[in-house]
Amino acid sequence: MKEKKILLQNSAALFVTLFFVYVVLFEFILPINKVLPKPSSVYESFIHIWSDYNLLFAFTTTTSVIYVAIALSILFLYAGAKYFIKLFVEMKYSIQSFQIFRFIPIFFIAVLFNFWLPNNLLAELLFGFLAAAFLALKKLFDESMKIKEEYLLVARNLNLTQSDMYKNIYWKSSLPALVKYYEKIHLSLWTLILIYEFIDNTHGFGFISRTALDYKDFTALYTLAIILSLLIWFGNSVIRFVNNKIIYWSAE
Repeated sequence: MKEKKILLQNSAALFVTLFFVYVVLFEFILPINKVLPKPSSVYESFIHIWSDYNLLFAFTTTTSVIYVAIALSILFLYAGAKYFIKLFVEMKYSIQSFQIFRFIPIFFIAVLFNFWLPNNLLAELLFGFLAAAFLALKKLFDESMKIKEEYLLVARNLNLTQSDMYKNIYWKSSLPALVKYYEKIHLSLWTLILIYEFIDNTHGFGFISRTALDYKDFTALYTLAIILSLLIWFGNSVIRFVNNKIIYWSAE
């Protein structure tokens, strides 16, 4: 607890120092540049984005897609965990052979989704759900292959059926690491959905980014980056809080 408090204090001190340097340097010393905008311009740009780029609608659509996709992937994983683990354990070598598909660029898949179902919010949600579910299943597969042999030995000595072992040994042993991994899934999904919306160019934060880039609106891009960073940080903090309060045992 003391180490976390010290880390938090150091992080806050670093943030305040960097922010102070940024304000002094780019507001009063350096002329207009294309590296970082003036702090006063960021506030003006926020008002501009809110009114001209319809920021509220972008926020609603992008965050809804991301967090609904995450929620659906959790329900999907929880409902089928026993069956997925059974498949992973009994066909692990066959499944490992599919790892060649990890070299397919996710950008190409996003392009295909836009080609098949252009300007479709449900297609974006489906893309997000499939991405989150795939990442979660991949993690579940990895964790299922690392179950400690002593756990399985005790389960056999207790005469547990194979089905019960999948549910009570494999699943519960994998759960802490899997829940913690959702922090990475959350970050990955933000990146993937922004790429999807950038390609689709009809709605969401990706659309604002592309529009600002087309109009060479540098300050809007910078302001949008700050907004997205805060949203991602907040979402990750919530996931970490849930992880610590609900799945509180070690993921190691």
